[in-house]
Amino acid sequence: MGSLHSSNIQSIEQAAEIESRHPSGDFQPLKAVIVSSAHTIHDTYSGFISPLIPFLIESFSLMKVEASLFLFLFQGVSILQPVIGHWADRIDLRKFALFAPAVSGIFLSLLGTAPTYQTALLYCFLAGISSAVMHATLPALVSAYSGKNIGKGMSFWVVSGELGIMFGPIIITAVIASASIKKTPWLMIGGIVISLLLNFLMKDEPFQPANVKGGKSIPTGDLLAIMLPLGGIILMRSLLRAASEIYLPVYLGELGAGVWLSGASLSILQGFGVLGVILGGLANDRYGFKPVLLTSVIISGLGMLAFVFSSGLTQILSLSLIGTASMMMLPIGMALSQDYFPENRSLANGIYLAMLFAINAVTGVLTGFMYDQLGGRTTFLIGSLVIFLAIPFVYLLPKTEKDPKI
Repeated sequence: MGSLHSSNIQSIEQAAEIESRHPSGDFQPLKAVIVSSAHTIHDTYSGFISPLIPFLIESFSLMKVEASLFLFLFQGVSILQPVIGHWADRIDLRKFALFAPAVSGIFLSLLGTAPTYQTALLYCFLAGISSAVMHATLPALVSAYSGKNIGKGMSFWVVSGELGIMFGPIIITAVIASASIKKTPWLMIGGIVISLLLNFLMKDEPFQPANVKGGKSIPTGDLLAIMLPLGGIILMRSLLRAASEIYLPVYLGELGAGVWLSGASLSILQGFGVLGVILGGLANDRYGFKPVLLTSVIISGLGMLAFVFSSGLTQILSLSLIGTASMMMLPIGMALSQDYFPENRSLANGIYLAMLFAINAVTGVLTGFMYDQLGGRTTFLIGSLVIFLAIPFVYLLPKTEKDPKI
């Protein structure tokens, strides 16, 4: 989940190579939608994890830090995405990637009925491997169907994942509320059917290995000038996102919210996250990255403060602010990696993604520890304040950028 999601702004590290292999191809929307549908279905299952955490805590008598390991294992495997993407450039991994909705669907549908804590952790780890293979492989396939419109193709990919994470909590919550948690394994059927269908539809698509050439190396100084500030921004944002994405259902449950509201709150957060991804990319092109990053940081922090000190409708509205603003910055990080290193886009974007997933995975565990020691309200409050420390890192990014189109 992007975080958990962050888990959903996905790898486009092979886009430059794909563009060179398809320099004059037309955009093929049907094929792009077919492949992106794997992302939607897969991330729908990813959206099951957070709503299930309150039930897993109760079932296994877990502390919050122990519960945080579910997402840590699921997300942590994604640091291998650059390595898997390197293989996928040379070996046809598409069939394995297209089976990701089935594999993740099986293990995450079983998560709520896991017999032991260790088994539940294993389910998340195996689903995480499946997720990493898909996210490292299929964006390049979407790029291949995008011709020169790679940005448009990537928008299909990114938004499809966000839609999945938005619908996932609604689906799992509806099943639990209307039937019982014991019925959730039936949900794996959708992922299995979709994977079989996608493999059938794509079975005749040719595979073109990358033309491996010695690319120019990235100067260490230039790399650090981009990645260190981006890492600081991601780090300062990660506590707010971990609190809101992982522990939101737990926190609202402790405040007396029912199963439906607790689960729906994640869908509100992720739904507005889709809007944030779109607005972030458009605003970056129009105004430049620094104004957008500053706006994202400030509104995210204020939105979380409003959430902590409000209730009812105001609290729901503040979730929309958090979802929109906190997701605006993620596409900008990917764009910076691509724009500043056009000769080494795969390497630069791979480093950025590895850093993103590693920080979010570790912070998820830290947030669980803080929740145990300090309580939910204080943990959410600290997250709302820490994100303001990202502002100095925005100003550390290089000054050169596109002129605003006002």
